[in-house]
Amino acid sequence: MMRLLTALVLGFCLAACSSSSTAPSPPPPASSATIPFIPGQSFSMNPTSVEFGNQMVNTTSAPRDVTVTNTGSAPQPVRGRIDGTPGQWQDFASRNDCPTMLAVGASCTLHITFTPSATGGRGAVLVIDGTNDEEGFVNVGGTGTN
Repeated sequence: MMRLLTALVLGFCLAACSSSSTAPSPPPPASSATIPFIPGQSFSMNPTSVEFGNQMVNTTSAPRDVTVTNTGSAPQPVRGRIDGTPGQWQDFASRNDCPTMLAVGASCTLHITFTPSATGGRGAVLVIDGTNDEEGFVNVGGTGTN
């Protein structure tokens, strides 16, 4: 969608901004093209944050589960990925039991683990991607201990 919008804006500017005369250019003809509105979030997550508490450095925690429900209007894929501050997000991992396409109203589970590489507070975000990127977020955190 962003590429379509960029192309429309660039096309308008090329048509309207490249006049070599000093007189203003007439506006371009009205276009029949429409830009579809795609909502930013098609999933609900439960819980919306996961706190692992204290975890020994270099030891993997038991998995914590996040249930993802498709609240959109069409079936879509579900992919979970960890993102955040470099040096911290790598301490978290996710896997899921989601089908190739998650039906409208259906749920699946993402499993998150925490393996701190250093002592102290660690944090990241579980990003849920569907048909579009970044359709849901879950904050994750924990503390590495000796």
